[in-house]
Amino acid sequence: MNAFTNLLRQNFASTYLLTLFFSSACVSENLQDIYEIAVAQDPVIAAARATYRANAETRTQSKAALLPSLSATGSYSDSTYKVSDLQSFFVQDNRTETDLKRYSLSLSQSLFDLPAWFRFQQGKDLSNSAKAQFAADQQDLIIRVSEAYFNVLRAFDNHITRQAEERAIKIQLDQTRERYQVGLVPITEVHEARAAFDEATVDALESQGSLRISFEDLKVLTGDDHGVLAGLDENFSADLPVPSNSDAWVDLSLENNYQLKVAALAKKAAANNARADKYKHLPRVNLVLAYDKDESNGTQTGVSGVKIPGFTDNTLDATSRSIDRETDSSAIQINVSMPIYSGGLIHSQRRQSAFQSTSADQNYISVKRNTVQSARSLHHQVTTNSARVHARSQSIVSAASALEATEAGYEVGTRNIVDVLLAQRTLFRAKRNYSNARYDFIISMMQLKRVAGQLSPNDIYQLNAWLKPEIIVNLLGASKPS
Repeated sequence: MNAFTNLLRQNFASTYLLTLFFSSACVSENLQDIYEIAVAQDPVIAAARATYRANAETRTQSKAALLPSLSATGSYSDSTYKVSDLQSFFVQDNRTETDLKRYSLSLSQSLFDLPAWFRFQQGKDLSNSAKAQFAADQQDLIIRVSEAYFNVLRAFDNHITRQAEERAIKIQLDQTRERYQVGLVPITEVHEARAAFDEATVDALESQGSLRISFEDLKVLTGDDHGVLAGLDENFSADLPVPSNSDAWVDLSLENNYQLKVAALAKKAAANNARADKYKHLPRVNLVLAYDKDESNGTQTGVSGVKIPGFTDNTLDATSRSIDRETDSSAIQINVSMPIYSGGLIHSQRRQSAFQSTSADQNYISVKRNTVQSARSLHHQVTTNSARVHARSQSIVSAASALEATEAGYEVGTRNIVDVLLAQRTLFRAKRNYSNARYDFIISMMQLKRVAGQLSPNDIYQLNAWLKPEIIVNLLGASKPS
């Protein structure tokens, strides 16, 4: 092993120790921590939760039309009635004050209402659809958290290799300059090294920006800043999915996929809505039980009698009596109603709901086909990514061996600086490809489980076991060591 390779290893060790030193005071967060915070803080899942609870009320509301309806009313009035009638031979001046209390109770029960029955069936389908949709939203949160977390790890690994590549090329540039100054290499090799270093510098700056953006994307889910994350264990095993047969995953998807369940329930709901509109022309029969009670209390006072002009002894009677009256009434009614003509509204609604049912049928077919296609393609993608992880791991070993051979040839003059730079970049690219392959495998595996309806928080916890707090992932890697 030559001096350059030893120096490169020392740089990697220095970067790790520097990162560990500045992060030792911080407690690293892992995937489970981020997920649990997102469950409570993510606005998307909060909105989905509220939507589910709102749509779940559809069943109760539609069922209400089939259950008895009881209503009560009450009123109170204080009235004064005065009559003054002054005629030539008759005098009447009466005043009546009355307190009236009125109570009524009405119980209504539908005896026959076929549209209401199918509305109730539609309400059950819509409530179950809301439940399935919320389950799909919860799985989507798992995917979004996983993608955001591992995108941070991906960006961090990429930036670390970009920085190491920049430092390695800088060392090579310095050595080439020294060789040029003593006349061992031509100036063209210095230019080649300088061009490679400038490109590596730009790549490091871009990777720094990508790392900062990935941390910001994580903040969108939780609303909090996350400075230190736990990295993925180097011994992470990219095992093949179980079962290994794609047809088995298709069967799981057709049985458990939540989006397919939503489409199937929407299809049933639309069919029941069409049935409800179809039978709107049928009569509706209601049973009504009614009870009314009135209580009147008051007084009536006044003067009335015959008055003859010129006579002082006229017959005038003063009266005063109390009013106390109570009435009760009850009734049993059977009401039958049937629409005869409504301006074409019922027929229009019938046609509209029939078309909506057809649309829901076709949407279900589309979702079903896409589910099958997604299950097969994701299974193939996971299998490919698993093989890619193993191949990328081996490519690092091969690239490192090639770099050593190229450096040895450069030392004896059989290889030039371009060969060395190319071998260096090949090694760092192999490391980035290996890192990307691991994260691609993780995300594709979780997406496959989501399509099959098998994704749950337990997958987060199992994956979290592969994250090591001693592997520090933070923004410190974006800062160049002095």
